[in-house]
Amino acid sequence: MILEWTISDKTLVRSLFDTFDKAKALILPAIDQDRCELWVDSLDSPSVVLWELKNLCALTGDCTSPAAQELINKIEPMQALIVSSKDWVDLVRNSWGTRLGIQERTRLCPDSLDINHLRKLMSLVPDDFTLERMDLDTVRSLDKRIAMHIPLFYGDSDAFHNNGVGFCIKHEGKVVSSASSFAPFIDAFEIEVYTEKNPIYRRKGLATAVCAALMVYALEHNIIPHWDAANEESLALALKLGYTDPEPWQIFFLKPE
Repeated sequence: MILEWTISDKTLVRSLFDTFDKAKALILPAIDQDRCELWVDSLDSPSVVLWELKNLCALTGDCTSPAAQELINKIEPMQALIVSSKDWVDLVRNSWGTRLGIQERTRLCPDSLDINHLRKLMSLVPDDFTLERMDLDTVRSLDKRIAMHIPLFYGDSDAFHNNGVGFCIKHEGKVVSSASSFAPFIDAFEIEVYTEKNPIYRRKGLATAVCAALMVYALEHNIIPHWDAANEESLALALKLGYTDPEPWQIFFLKPE
């Protein structure tokens, strides 16, 4: 039997994520700030938990529990699923069969970040471009391609301005590159980065400079900026910024019938 965790004290269910080593900068703040749904097998002594936030979900706990399969069955098609161990991976693979979808990702270690190196990178903004922290008016004016995560995880521009942080590079008053916190955070966040596809904005180091600015802000405020690369371009940028120890991992999703 699957139950929704509605108890204000989330210590028991949060403890199941103690050994979880992926996307904790998304998962734990959402639990602490009561922004997610939590599904468990028991309110007294939960052994498994399904964490859900919009189109994201995560599974952890004892995958041999009878409730583990019930939690997997609850996941909707195209939800991005993160699991805590190879045993969970095997269970998901067996459950979804040919409908299993896989997205390859690479996470990197932030321990090697050098704030002086980042300050140098953020200073390399070409002439006629300006680097600045995004104010509320700028956030409200963002193109939807840049700001898809804002309505999804913050609600609106005002909430992002109050609970998130972002930097941008402007050209003739227009935002052409941005880096921001992906979701509300406490002491760590994932970075969301975007640069206009127009060739006149490419190969100018805009993404490098704007990401460096966000990362300097984070380090100055004792916030850990996490980087999770979805492609080779993102991985190369992360290494240039000073991240190390790239580690491949996978996100799963259930393909529609």
